[in-house]
Amino acid sequence: MPRITHLPAALLLTSLGASPAPAQDEPQRPVLELSIEEAVERALESNVDLAVERLSPEIAAESLRSAKGSYDPFVQAVTDHNDRTTPASNAFTGGDQVTQVTKNWSLAAGILFKTGGDLSVSWNNSQTDTDSVFSTFNPSYNSGFNINLSQPLLRDLKIDSPRQQLRVSKNNLAISDIQFKQTVTNVVANVRLLYYDLIFAADNLQAQRKSLELAEKLLEENKIKVRVGTLAPLDVVEAEAEVAGRQGDVIQAETALEDAEDALKQVLFSTTEPDLWETRLVPTDRPTAEPREIDVAAAVANALENRTDIRAQRLALENDEISLQFARNQVLPSVDLEAGYGATGIGGTSLIRDGFGGPVIDTIPGGYGDALSQVFGRDFPTWSVGIRVSYPILNRSAKGNAARARLAKAQAEASLRRLEMQIARDVRAAARNVQTNHELVASTRATRVLQERRLDAEEKRFAAGMSTNFFVTQAQRDLAFAEVNELQAIAAYRKSLIEFERVQEAGSGGVATGGGVGGIQGDGGAGAAQGNLQSGFRNQGPQ
Repeated sequence: MPRITHLPAALLLTSLGASPAPAQDEPQRPVLELSIEEAVERALESNVDLAVERLSPEIAAESLRSAKGSYDPFVQAVTDHNDRTTPASNAFTGGDQVTQVTKNWSLAAGILFKTGGDLSVSWNNSQTDTDSVFSTFNPSYNSGFNINLSQPLLRDLKIDSPRQQLRVSKNNLAISDIQFKQTVTNVVANVRLLYYDLIFAADNLQAQRKSLELAEKLLEENKIKVRVGTLAPLDVVEAEAEVAGRQGDVIQAETALEDAEDALKQVLFSTTEPDLWETRLVPTDRPTAEPREIDVAAAVANALENRTDIRAQRLALENDEISLQFARNQVLPSVDLEAGYGATGIGGTSLIRDGFGGPVIDTIPGGYGDALSQVFGRDFPTWSVGIRVSYPILNRSAKGNAARARLAKAQAEASLRRLEMQIARDVRAAARNVQTNHELVASTRATRVLQERRLDAEEKRFAAGMSTNFFVTQAQRDLAFAEVNELQAIAAYRKSLIEFERVQEAGSGGVATGGGVGGIQGDGGAGAAQGNLQSGFRNQGPQ
């Protein structure tokens, strides 16, 4: 697990392989030692990008649940009370004024089928009390039971809007999962790239401090020779200028190290607490440059089959196909089979009057049970069955939607082919970068060895009076260049391996390349080791 300690900054630089600065009092800072796998683990736990993207699959899952809700059955219950008094308006009103009190209660249920059809069931009831002289039941009870079925035979038979949304939502959930995996892959790759950036920044600082030490050593030797009269004072001035310039190089390298630390902290930490930003990150792994065999054809085939962006694109194309199926279906005429069954009943206290509208002379007891008995005894049934056909004249809206869906699918297919070409190109370019950067490691290593020999020879010639201060300084500067280039080439090689693995697994997805340190770009390009160094070397250095 990561270890947090407190070390002086100078001792920390020594642990990174860098020489400490001139002795001075430096405040202690917390130190976090990390291997590359520990950095990845911490990023997967705390990275803010993952915290954001982790919610996307959950949102897509809720959208799928919402789409499934179209097929949830529904139940509805209604009750109301109505009390109405009306004045007489004609001879059939039933009195000078008529008061009627009505109570209604009903139940209904329905469900949508995945064939596009729907079924509804309703049971309606009412109780009415009135003082109208024309009423034959008081109170009277009415009850009715109805079943209605509708089934599309053309439009909406194979696919309708709810089924389209359901299928699209399922694909969108899969796309969201794939995109989250892509984010994870890119975050892991980015952490590894930034980890190697930090190692290079520390090694670069070490190289600049070593270059400064060589310049200071030459300056002291020149001062001694001036005192004994074997060297002109101008050579001391030149050596002092060189020391001052290399001190600037060290300052820039220290800044680059701080920048590399902050870039890695940004993907490791989820808060902006000052203590975290003051923590020194110490990488415990060292990059190596072992050769790796690359099978380009297998890598391309793997990427075309499994890379996250092409899998998501295929699902998106499937969504376009679903939309096209729906749009074409909507061009068809609407032909629906409709069937229904109903039963009614009435009950209550029957009033026997003396003539039409006369006084009540007898009653026959009855109630709500009579109405129910008639309903469920099917005393008064109603059956219906039929076909309903409709078709809008010209139907331009549906035809236009179908044509647009067809073009959208064709565009998606072209985009998929373009993505396949891009993936093949990305993988092949990444494979070439691996090979090129490994060759650059060998080249820069050989250059560094030769520059070490050259500096040693130039120092011996200078000690023997056979060389000048200028040639020694130039040899020192060339060695520093060679050392930085070798370090940079190793970092670029390791980063190109990371990129080669990433382009087989995920699209870029906006991943940060972390190439701001030392001029190394995140794509591990072959030219990275020849880029503009942030080491601050001046123009008179070797080109």
